[in-house]
Amino acid sequence: MSSQAEDWGECIPSGKGIELGTRVLLLASDVPLFACIAAIDEINATRKDPLVLAGVATDAITDPNARISAKKRLWQHYTPDQCAQSYERTRSYCIEKEIAFFSGSIHAKPLQDWLAISKPDIVLSAFYGQLIPEDFLHAPKMGAFNVHPSDTQHGIRGPRPFLDTIEAGLKQENGHLGKVVLHELDSRFDDGRVIVETPGLPFHDCNGVLPANPLQIGFKFCLFAYPVLVKALLETLIDKGRDFPPFQVTYSDDVRAELEHYRYSGHIGYSPASELIQRMRGCLQRNA
Repeated sequence: MSSQAEDWGECIPSGKGIELGTRVLLLASDVPLFACIAAIDEINATRKDPLVLAGVATDAITDPNARISAKKRLWQHYTPDQCAQSYERTRSYCIEKEIAFFSGSIHAKPLQDWLAISKPDIVLSAFYGQLIPEDFLHAPKMGAFNVHPSDTQHGIRGPRPFLDTIEAGLKQENGHLGKVVLHELDSRFDDGRVIVETPGLPFHDCNGVLPANPLQIGFKFCLFAYPVLVKALLETLIDKGRDFPPFQVTYSDDVRAELEHYRYSGHIGYSPASELIQRMRGCLQRNA
């Protein structure tokens, strides 16, 4: 089933043919990946024309030869066991759902061939460790987009979104304030026209705690922001096509109340894929 992709990573083709519907390729890893899947599931639960998750390209975080800038990004805060759990959770989910799975170089022939044959309508990136080449930017007819957990319009880009926000001194009365933006992809990291963004999200919890491990901030952002942004983008693309002005999402009263009472714990989401997706979908439904 599995074949090597150049000198690192894996390629596991889908057992399905090309399915009808709006086809999505996710370039994503760990909890952000499953937040995107939760948004796709939620849309498909309410619409007749399906979104099809056709392929997933992810970071080969367990492969020491992988060139994914792991030591510069949030991966540096994972334990080896957490890296292994994250990779296997993504791999197993794709095999179970018969979704094409790639964890090698984005330039590797298996992924390039798949892109040419499958012709995804949308490419969406979230926590992916490789610079995305031009062919991925221009191939999808509905566009290529990236989710980034910082205020890019204030210059917060790159692999340390939470620490850079703190060091830049972006804060309000409730503590350091971040946001999540979804922008068009271009040839530079975390750059391109911002399409949709969240209101500010505090890094601190309701007790004023700022966690030592940035992964806990990342999980909070994934839970409350990523599915909302991705769902808003995908629905807008389906309804209006790719030409629309930037917009902002808001939170429902239920979700605002949940944010106000949010407390950090030691749990960062290392649950089965189905459980994690349901948790993300639950937050989306409370936000409806």
